[in-house]
Amino acid sequence: MKITVNQIITLLIAGTLALQGCDDFIEKDIESEQILLLAPANNLTTTQLTHTFWWDLLKGAELYNMQIVEGTFSSVTNFVLDTTISKNKFDYTLYPGSFQWRVKGINNGSETYYSTFTLTIDSSLDISNQQVILSSPADNSITNNDNLSFSWNALLNADDYLIEIHEGSWTGNLVFGPQLVTSTGYSTTLPEGVLVWGVQARNSTSNTSTAFSTRTLTIDTTSPEIVTLVSPADNATLNDVYNTYSWTQGNNTGTALTEDIFFYSDAGATALVKTATASATSYQDSLGTGTYYWRVQSTDAAGNTGPMSIIRKVTIQ
Repeated sequence: MKITVNQIITLLIAGTLALQGCDDFIEKDIESEQILLLAPANNLTTTQLTHTFWWDLLKGAELYNMQIVEGTFSSVTNFVLDTTISKNKFDYTLYPGSFQWRVKGINNGSETYYSTFTLTIDSSLDISNQQVILSSPADNSITNNDNLSFSWNALLNADDYLIEIHEGSWTGNLVFGPQLVTSTGYSTTLPEGVLVWGVQARNSTSNTSTAFSTRTLTIDTTSPEIVTLVSPADNATLNDVYNTYSWTQGNNTGTALTEDIFFYSDAGATALVKTATASATSYQDSLGTGTYYWRVQSTDAAGNTGPMSIIRKVTIQ
């Protein structure tokens, strides 16, 4: 059998594509790669306790293992931290002493060697250059609970903490505080709305304090109002195609809404056929021939659900 030049070219292309396809299933070997540490700089001596440990992203690495020890990795005084993360930055608060920190890249098939830096923190009662690490609630969190617990990490040499909560922004009206606490947490009941909370650490001996560390949260305890169905009209008859079901939202003074649409095979709304979620005020679907009953319910970003709409009947033929 003769093989033409065109057939040979086709076979070569097919083979190349097949090899490329295989590469998609093979993890990149990163054993010979090196993690480039960026900050804090190697051999840095500082009075700052809180640092953002930062390194370059490595192509082919899916995770990074970061470790911190007091002393050196060959002579460990205290194993401070061992964490595996997917990002290339990690905030951590240390204490006066000499430390080494290191990072390696990891994927399913291989891992790099560790890259290591040294860091020294001098003891000082002056905490003006330190930072309070906030713990919870998370930044930009949305909740329907107005009784909240706030927490943060302890800061070395802090005698107490000042917590404030403002409306809308940090320069907005004060809705709570200033409240002085000696622990690393506080609970209180707050009004609805967008709030910014902040914590400041203070040292009485040096008469110094940190800047406020702040986060934003939204409290929404109000349920959405009832949805008004628009089309198709009640008792409408439609062709068996993709039909559009639409409605209008009720007045909503809280967080963003999503709608759940429910289809039933009975007027009592007990035999659920299908449910779907829409981020707008319409939904398209082809249900097939038959008689259906549908209604819509709003849910806001805080998890509050509104009442069910009235139910409508539609026949598809």
